[in-house]
Amino acid sequence: MLSKRLKALEKYHQRCLRKILQIHWQDRSINVSVLNVFHQESRLRFISRRCSCEKGAIRDLKLLVQVEHLLSGMPLSVHQSESNGAFGSQAQLYPGQRPQNGSPWTEGLGSSAAQGAVCMEHLRESAANLNLQQGHLRPINLLQQKDIPRAEPATAPEPNLTPRLRKLNRCLDVFQCTLVNIPQTRALLKQVKLPLGLIFQPFKDSREPPLLITDIPPRCATCQTYINPFVIFTDQRHWKCNTCFSLNDVPANFLFDPMTGSYCNPHSRPELQHAALEFMVPQEYQAGRPRPVTYLFVFDVSYSALETGYLGIVCKTLLENIDRLPGDSRTRVGFITFDSTVNFYHFHSGLARPHMMVVADIDDIFVPSEDKLLVNLQQSRQLVVSLLEELPDMFRETQKTQCAFGPALLAAQKLLTYCGGRVSAFLTQLPSIGCGALQPREDPGDSTLGAKHLGPAVDFYKMLALEFCGQQTGVDLFLLSQRYADLASIACVPRYTCGFVYYYPAFHHIHSSALVEKLREEFRCHLTRSVGYEGQLRIRYTQGLVLDTFYGNSFLQTTQMLSLPCVCPQAEFAFQMTIDGAVTVSSLVVFQSSLLYTSCQGERRVRIYTYCLPVVSSIAEVYAGVNIAAMVGILAKMAVDRSVRLCLASARDELIKVLTEVLVAYRSSAGSLQQSTLTLPHSLQQLPLYILALLKQPAFQSDAAMSLDERVFTMSQLMIQPLTLVLRMVYPDLYRIDDYPNGEAADDVSMETDRGTVKRPALIQLSAENLTLHGAFLIDCGNVQYVWVVRHCNTSFLDDVLGVTSYTSLPGTLTPLPILQNPASKLIQTLLASLRKERLYRTPCFIIKDESTSRSVFIQRLVDDRTESAMSYYEFLLHLKERVCK
Repeated sequence: MLSKRLKALEKYHQRCLRKILQIHWQDRSINVSVLNVFHQESRLRFISRRCSCEKGAIRDLKLLVQVEHLLSGMPLSVHQSESNGAFGSQAQLYPGQRPQNGSPWTEGLGSSAAQGAVCMEHLRESAANLNLQQGHLRPINLLQQKDIPRAEPATAPEPNLTPRLRKLNRCLDVFQCTLVNIPQTRALLKQVKLPLGLIFQPFKDSREPPLLITDIPPRCATCQTYINPFVIFTDQRHWKCNTCFSLNDVPANFLFDPMTGSYCNPHSRPELQHAALEFMVPQEYQAGRPRPVTYLFVFDVSYSALETGYLGIVCKTLLENIDRLPGDSRTRVGFITFDSTVNFYHFHSGLARPHMMVVADIDDIFVPSEDKLLVNLQQSRQLVVSLLEELPDMFRETQKTQCAFGPALLAAQKLLTYCGGRVSAFLTQLPSIGCGALQPREDPGDSTLGAKHLGPAVDFYKMLALEFCGQQTGVDLFLLSQRYADLASIACVPRYTCGFVYYYPAFHHIHSSALVEKLREEFRCHLTRSVGYEGQLRIRYTQGLVLDTFYGNSFLQTTQMLSLPCVCPQAEFAFQMTIDGAVTVSSLVVFQSSLLYTSCQGERRVRIYTYCLPVVSSIAEVYAGVNIAAMVGILAKMAVDRSVRLCLASARDELIKVLTEVLVAYRSSAGSLQQSTLTLPHSLQQLPLYILALLKQPAFQSDAAMSLDERVFTMSQLMIQPLTLVLRMVYPDLYRIDDYPNGEAADDVSMETDRGTVKRPALIQLSAENLTLHGAFLIDCGNVQYVWVVRHCNTSFLDDVLGVTSYTSLPGTLTPLPILQNPASKLIQTLLASLRKERLYRTPCFIIKDESTSRSVFIQRLVDDRTESAMSYYEFLLHLKERVCK
């Protein structure tokens, strides 16, 4: 009986290989070389593991079926060259061209045995990838897990691509898709109940910088997609677009190599070897010379602003970095101040000092001559320096309490009408007079926070933002308020102009030293950061996908075009998508972002990133390709959007509904599971924990002790921050660091710093069970860091790192971590710097004493534990079980 099954298995091997590798029986040498290797490995494995077990043969047959299903879409043929990859075809000569031995079109064909070895290598690597993805499908009974499933942050699975495509798919740090295996049909996507979304950073400083090329890459004549490594060449003269599937001619200069004077293999071109490219736009394709970079600073100089003392700090920082402003010899600068009036500053070459012009009629803003208010920085540098030195004292005696922020922004918009630029606006109170005046909306007794609190109160700031966007002007807002300032309304300006909000609650230049340092550092980075101007971003994707919702600080002009007046490397955008009909035309889906922008040096450039993912037809493959990190990022943005449109309660209910539907869908797809269990595949086992963490996020808790402006700011961070920081905001990283200076408690993960690399401390679960009475713990929440010090912390750490001789000497309030001149303190500071790397906002670090009144600030970050208003992780699972199994 066993012998018969073994023979049947061998015959199935032959049928499987013939189908997978597309081998013709006439090529006997190929069959012998390939099948012998396959038979030898599989037979030995079969005999050694399951020689006496009938079920073993059946199990091996099932594995072969899975391998066949995995590789059935791999069009690798022994009649195709390796240089042409999965999409190659047999070469056809141009008229008059003679075949040459060893030409690029024929190299790689080699002998039949060599091709068989190549095919077997593809088979082994693909089978290994299958085994890896099979591990993601292992069912996990959440209630029977001994450990909470999150010690390391979630990482993206490898897309199920051929080795060649995986090698070319190098934009993994630019693009993150919630499903790295794209469902083939809308019905399959609905069956898994998981959102399909894409998160990307089109201007990111990638680990592999874009390759700068001299020629403009060929584009599809129908949809304008740039040629990329994942396109299909039907022959030497035509290539098939992988977004709209149109057939395009290959330009003659794309195939001709002027160095050798002969035709070359197009796959040797950089456009087909690199998924990240950048090129400069020739002058003949530009409407005119790029406009000079223009900086306009809008300062609040009312009584409230002077009380905070921010103006002196900002002017000093600007003076220190005025020669580091990105730009060229044409860079221009201007200034506007406002209280109850709007003030312009006239820079004339004949003046010894700038002349201030006051516009008292804020209801009808008049802007004087542009060329006198916006001046060349190099030519008028002395006048600009003189103004910055005098400005902090010019309004020292002011008693004007009213705030004409709306008229000041309107003046800035009119001033930059014909030149565009970058506006840095500073505000310290609620706008009270003129256009855009607002009324307090914050009601501490109202827990039903929704659109009337979290959405804009007036349309003025949104309409003004669209005017800014139309003239290619980006606006960044620095809010330094002591009281409520209605951030939900005024944040519309940076939101629709690709700007950012910097928020400093209760700022004071004496009483809030940590915020002073935060303002100084963030404003310095804001001034010196590399920025792209006059940006137009197009996102193209394979036919069959449809954009449903957009998230990010930008104005969406069309379903595929975004206007980005100013774009920085940290800018992140996201799309939620659906499937229209079926993605059946191709076995691959491609996403391509092309950003047309002006560099600070006045060069018009295009940056292209292309990302490739496979299309799958089985629900198991969809589950195996879940990217839990991107999934949490999309869910966080969905929750913010729903909170602003409806209310916090609706957002929380939607998160639980999504998780419940995913649990029910998986149980339905795996019919053999017991109905009373709470089971998910291994790839999704962290999802309930992250959903619980989102529910515990202060931004989504109506009883959280935070002001309305703080809540709006936190939501904006969840919406626009890079994904790695969003994950830390949702589920922080916890480390024990009291033994770290001695080289203990470090794991094998290394992190880069400006001074080299540093070992990372071992991650700890977010539970009080892991907090001992003899240590110090660092928790990184993305936007803030805390060092929790317990009573019996060792004295060397207290002395060397915290600067105190004993535990009792620690203050009882939040205190910034000191910077001391000793090896232990420097090592901790290096660790903090490595954790803060590439963050848009400066992350302050505070000390929390175990018995202090600030203890709750740390305790509420322990997501795994129960709090007064939220369940523990295990209680949350029991709650889910009731909903799923009812």
